[in-house]
Amino acid sequence: MRDLVKEAWLAGKSASIHVEKNNPARQLNVRLGFTVVEDKGVYDLMACAPPVAPNQPRLK
Repeated sequence: MRDLVKEAWLAGKSASIHVEKNNPARQLNVRLGFTVVEDKGVYDLMACAPPVAPNQPRLK
């Protein structure tokens, strides 16, 4: 998972994943920097945007 996030960031993109709300692996996603961006009922859409330098707009 860490390699996929890194690959997305190197391409200038964010990584996203749908995770069940009660999935124990959810904590791994949080440790990797994912945050909930949308509630999808049973699932949450989580995303991890690449870090940005100050004064630069965030990528979507």
